[in-house]
Amino acid sequence: MEQKNSDKGKILFVGRDIFLGTMVSQAVLKEGFGSQAVAPLKVREAVASDPSIMAIVIDLKESREHLTEIVDAAGTGNHPRLIGIAFHTDLESKRQAQKAGLDHVIHRSQIQSHLVQLLSEKKA
Repeated sequence: MEQKNSDKGKILFVGRDIFLGTMVSQAVLKEGFGSQAVAPLKVREAVASDPSIMAIVIDLKESREHLTEIVDAAGTGNHPRLIGIAFHTDLESKRQAQKAGLDHVIHRSQIQSHLVQLLSEKKA
């Protein structure tokens, strides 16, 4: 997923799944956000160096073992929203994501509908 900037802010995608990354990128670009893909261990560097990052969207299948580092990294910079994406049958990933402190977990099938809605909501 290529880096693209926007006045609305940027969404980081954490994962290596090209199909999932493309789905996330297309959904957020259509709504006027920029997008960038990063490896789990590069999230802290990306968030600290770019205050336009509004959310971190995490492929829970690929990044489950790095959730603590990703959540810690989100505590820097602009404190981006944390959104995990999992298969609807992967209840363990959802449980681990909630325990780690992610703001939301959605199913892959909800990217087009729920992801954009979550990005548009005001942070509590």
